[in-house]
Amino acid sequence: MLLTIDAGNTRTKWAVFNRHGEITHHGVCANEQLSGIDLSPKVLGYERVIISNVAGKVHAACLEKLLAKHHQLVLWVTAGPEACNVTNGYTEPETLGTDRWAALIAAWHNKHAACVVVNAGTAVTVDALHGVAGSKQQGEFLGGMILPGIRLMQASLGLGTAQLPLHNTMQESAENSPVDIFAKSTAQAMDAGTLNAITGAIERMAAALETQCWQTPFIILSGGDADVIQRCLTDRVTNPTVIIDNLVLNGLYLLDGFNQVEQAPQ
Repeated sequence: MLLTIDAGNTRTKWAVFNRHGEITHHGVCANEQLSGIDLSPKVLGYERVIISNVAGKVHAACLEKLLAKHHQLVLWVTAGPEACNVTNGYTEPETLGTDRWAALIAAWHNKHAACVVVNAGTAVTVDALHGVAGSKQQGEFLGGMILPGIRLMQASLGLGTAQLPLHNTMQESAENSPVDIFAKSTAQAMDAGTLNAITGAIERMAAALETQCWQTPFIILSGGDADVIQRCLTDRVTNPTVIIDNLVLNGLYLLDGFNQVEQAPQ
């Protein structure tokens, strides 16, 4: 049994996988609440831990303190040139965010086809993944984009301008109806601007990837704002668009298996 932990900028997610790759326990909390969470192996039944942390050194120290008393083997993921049949196109592979790396690996193993992989949280990452020519098994991460997430964009407008409000009605408005690009109020204009900036980046990446690989790519969405973004994309793209929950955690499960093979005696 494996405990996977995805420590993001705002929230920490975790899941326990059995040897068949099935999730038996899962949870999520705000980062500031982590110290009060019980991740005991007696409760969750795991033997090993694998962690992706992009929340910084202070949060890493909190995770270390929380897990140290359980004396379990802990692997802190770093991105590399290749893992799980996916090659990393970054000039300096180790600088790729570990959450992006895990998500790309999970997306490739889910589709084995060209994908735009979107993780929509505090920041939004939009990454391009395609198959290596002549190989049905090998995927390649071509590169990607990072931009502020919905709430971060809205907060920057409220803090950096004199007349625009601190605003966050996106969730409420998007649940009721699609965001109208011809917005009729300041609040709606902020919603339309932030959401269309993100979906525009996704559309552009999908078009560029299709030109590159001569294949209509899947758009794979994950993260807290995946539902909102999918609704906006539905009427604008013909690409098959899917939400895959726990994409990073599934990638961590695959990376653990890869690490077990690499560590095994030859």
